[in-house]
Amino acid sequence: MYCPPNMAFTDKDQVHDFIEQHSFGCLVSMPFFCSHLPWLLQRAEGEHGVLYGHLARQNPHWQLVDQQQVLLTFTGPHAYISPRCYQTEKAVPTWNYAIAQVLGQAELLEPAVTLANLPLQIAKYEPDMAAAMAKMPVAYQQQLAAGIVGVKVTISALTGKLKLGQQRSLADQLGVFNALSSSPQPGAQALAALMQHWQLGAGDETV
Repeated sequence: MYCPPNMAFTDKDQVHDFIEQHSFGCLVSMPFFCSHLPWLLQRAEGEHGVLYGHLARQNPHWQLVDQQQVLLTFTGPHAYISPRCYQTEKAVPTWNYAIAQVLGQAELLEPAVTLANLPLQIAKYEPDMAAAMAKMPVAYQQQLAAGIVGVKVTISALTGKLKLGQQRSLADQLGVFNALSSSPQPGAQALAALMQHWQLGAGDETV
C-alpha cells in the first residue's frame, strides 16, 4: 500500500498490538477474492507471527488459498476531517485512518486442528469462555466444525499506516483532535483516542 515514511509504523510489536485490537480482517487472494473474518494472532509462532481463522465451507474462497500468498488488511478507527478543523487558511477535506497490512502464506488446516483452535478464538472475544462452551457440547462442536475450513497464515511481512495528520502543524493537529473528541460519532472519538495514544495533536510534541 502507499505509505509515506512519516505515516508508517513498522515495529513488529506495535503492528501485532494493532492486529489484536482490530482483529476483524479482510483476506484477499488471487484471482481476486476476499473474505472478512475474525483472526487469532499467535505472536510467538514463526518469524513474524501466525494468524488463524476459518471460512464457511460454503464459501468457495477456501478452495483458492491453500499454499498461496495472501494479503490481509486490518482497519482501525477512521473519520472524515473537515478543513474547518485547521488553523491553516488553505485546506481541503480528507479522511484520516489507521490500518495494518499483512502478507503471508496460507494453508488449510486439518479438521482436528480447526476444532482445537475454536476455544482459543472464543476465549479472545468472550472472557467467560466456560459459559460459552457449555452451550456447545462436544458433539455439537464436531457438527459445526464440519461446516467450516480452518486457515493458517504464516506472516512473511507486516506493516502499519497511521494517517493522522502528523504532517500538519501542531495547531492543525490540535484542531482535528478537538473536533474528533467532541464528535458524537464513535469512530471519530476512537480516532481521537488513537491520536492521543500516538501523541498527535493532543497537546504533546509530535512523534
